[in-house]
Amino acid sequence: MSPSPRPLPTRQVHLDFHTSEHMPGVGSRFSKKQWQDSLRLGRVNQINVFAKCHHSWSYYPTKVGKTHPTLEIDLLGAQLEASHGIGVVSPIYYTVGWSAMDAEVHPDWCVRERSGAIHTAGPWNLEAKPEDEKPWGWKWMCAVAGGPYHRHILEQVEEICRLYPVDGFFFDIYGDNECHCDACKARMAAEGVDASDPRAVIRSYTAAMKAHTREVKALILRHHPAATVFFNGLPHVGDTERFHQRLFEVNTQQELEDLPTTWGGYDKLPLEAKYHLGQGSKVLAMSGKFHKSWGEFGGFKHPDAIRYEAAAMIAQGVCCNFGDHMHPVGELDAGTYGNLGQAFEYVEKIEAFGPGGLPYSRLGLWLTLCDEADRGAATLLLELHRDFVIADEANLASLGTLVLPSQAVLTEGQAKAIQAWVTAGGRLFVFGEGALNLSKTRSLLDLGVEYLGPSEYKIDYTVAGPELAEGLVPTPFLNYKSGLRTRLTGAAPLAMVREPYFNRSYGKYCGHANTPYRLEDSPYPAVAARGNTVFVAHPLDRLYLTDGVRLHRDLVGKLLRRLDPHPVFRVEGLPSSGRINLLHQKDQGRFVAHLLYSPVLQRGSVKVIEDFPPIAGVRAEFRLPEKVRAVRAIPSGEALPFRTQGEAISVEVPTFAMHTALVLEYGL
Repeated sequence: MSPSPRPLPTRQVHLDFHTSEHMPGVGSRFSKKQWQDSLRLGRVNQINVFAKCHHSWSYYPTKVGKTHPTLEIDLLGAQLEASHGIGVVSPIYYTVGWSAMDAEVHPDWCVRERSGAIHTAGPWNLEAKPEDEKPWGWKWMCAVAGGPYHRHILEQVEEICRLYPVDGFFFDIYGDNECHCDACKARMAAEGVDASDPRAVIRSYTAAMKAHTREVKALILRHHPAATVFFNGLPHVGDTERFHQRLFEVNTQQELEDLPTTWGGYDKLPLEAKYHLGQGSKVLAMSGKFHKSWGEFGGFKHPDAIRYEAAAMIAQGVCCNFGDHMHPVGELDAGTYGNLGQAFEYVEKIEAFGPGGLPYSRLGLWLTLCDEADRGAATLLLELHRDFVIADEANLASLGTLVLPSQAVLTEGQAKAIQAWVTAGGRLFVFGEGALNLSKTRSLLDLGVEYLGPSEYKIDYTVAGPELAEGLVPTPFLNYKSGLRTRLTGAAPLAMVREPYFNRSYGKYCGHANTPYRLEDSPYPAVAARGNTVFVAHPLDRLYLTDGVRLHRDLVGKLLRRLDPHPVFRVEGLPSSGRINLLHQKDQGRFVAHLLYSPVLQRGSVKVIEDFPPIAGVRAEFRLPEKVRAVRAIPSGEALPFRTQGEAISVEVPTFAMHTALVLEYGL
């Protein structure tokens, strides 16, 4: 991945402008003064502006594309001039994956399914009449290297590069597609790809898209060597071909688009930010000003919620970006930029203590790219206030504790490295199938248990042993998915599986829901511990994500405290909705511990942030590799007393609402 040539602006707006040809007077009310006044009101230091939108229209006098038919000015040029006049950076937006008019005029440029039909995003009735109501949805375009649409993109991007001072480009809409257009069929034939194998087709398509992004980027940098170049949709962490082929490495920075109110949620950012910061990337988080989703005219997120999201971004060590959608006439909305300004006013007070810092912890979470397992494990750690980094073979030696989610992904080589690390003193926590080989026939790690196989039951129960009993119910508690069956070979059973009498079926059932438990324990441990390893037979990570059983979280918390009683950063008195994150700003000679609190409320289909009660009585404890000489609170700057006991220092956190940070200075 190419490094971003300059620091990323911290207070950004992504300005959507997808505008139909049926809209009159496009850009007719654009005013340089109104634009600049709005950006000043919003305290914005970067805004993305449009060259070409999803409707395929360009917003400048193009000779390659098609200028919007009701646009009478060079809107792109005017926006760039206005932004640069007040020192605001303005990368240029260009759509790729969805381009409506291009799809109509050049159907050969579209992604084609195996049947030959055009592939669409979202519901699309290809037989609809013009007057039929249209839901969200677009036709996918195929921009693979060497194809006709790719060549068109190159020609228009070069035109833009020649016409304007380019700060950067934002190319939108990239995904995994199984494409059988003429260009893709010709390429696959030349590569010897089996076109009847969907995975092979997607692999070939993705590799060709990576070649496309590299060629586009090289073109831009020939004209503007300092420009940023970003291809959206590539950085998201997941089991996608574009992630496996690491297309995100082409980007000069990673922009993590999410709208936590309606998709992704508020705990998606920490996982992805920690991953990309660990990869050495510069990162920003993108949310929206909307109540629900993109393109929602008149939809507003409350400024308090924007302020919380912005503070959470800074706390993760990343820059802030909030999406907006400009009215077709070219005026920025005063309400939007007033709301953003309230949030960004707070960001200005704390931004020096986030971006540029790297996550610091000795607890690592191994990514499996199984969304339920990874997100479930991350959610447990976040709610238990167990700060973590993303683990891999490269940073394993720096970790004290490793958590393996419940997806079997380890190679033989990775397992050997982890086993050697455990032998050398590393502490290992395994959920469910996390230690199994890829065929799920045996364990690759010595956990003091022998893997026998999956349970014959759909659900089962856990009975906590004496060591874990305090604070948990004394009777069997339900697991909505059964655990693995293992035989103890040296580990101590800390909890046992209690099995039901039978699986629930039409032929055999009891009461309304799950079958009652037997009166005696099974021979299979629910939790087994030996030395510095803990094995949990159930996929409690996935179960917590889907079912949210507090007993499961309490059990995991007890086990982590037993395994790792002295984490790098520990808090007492912070409710479970609170979030913590420790950053190391090495160049400034300091660690920064961020604390946030606001419960996420579910209202209909929307997650809402609005309550910032004062949080008092929180105590923070740190075990750091440097000798701390001073502690102060942010944003107040107040110097705080701290106590040192052995390797640990402890600080009483002043009462705060929404966010605070502790700056632990050790040098400079």
